[in-house]
Amino acid sequence: MDVPVLETERLIMRSFRAEDFGPMSAFFADERSFYYGGPLSAGDAWRRLAAYAGHWVLNGYGEWALEEKESGAFVGFCGPWKPGDMPEPEIAWALLPEHYGKGFAFEAARRALRHVYETLNWPTVMSLIEPGNAASIRLAERLGATAERKMEIYGREAVVYRHLPPDLLKEQFA
Repeated sequence: MDVPVLETERLIMRSFRAEDFGPMSAFFADERSFYYGGPLSAGDAWRRLAAYAGHWVLNGYGEWALEEKESGAFVGFCGPWKPGDMPEPEIAWALLPEHYGKGFAFEAARRALRHVYETLNWPTVMSLIEPGNAASIRLAERLGATAERKMEIYGREAVVYRHLPPDLLKEQFA
């Protein structure tokens, strides 16, 4: 499966590569990865990287590795995600801590939303966010998403944030 390469003003959204393992492993070893299923051992971080890459093969879509255009640095990951045990697809995002506060997640998530609506033709999409993840809640709300309901997934409480439908999203970011 060829993963489409997308771009934003400052990011290249590309397929995962073996050299992304170092920064992914460091991210998942850090306590700040808690909201993304971490901390994880290096072996589990490798399996997560492989899952992100394999998701494209199994589903025809998935998360992209985010590369900063200026430096070439791996800064995080973002995109549509739906493991087999998830009730519906979501747009997920995560940044390495050294890249927090730069607007990269907003840029990538907004581009990912356009992709799921314009290319995959989805009528709706959500993001699952744990109640304590204030930064992701702010981002979801900045994207126009609203809290829809609470649910338990993977033994943890999450809130379903419903993103704007395609027509309203276009209006918001026109």
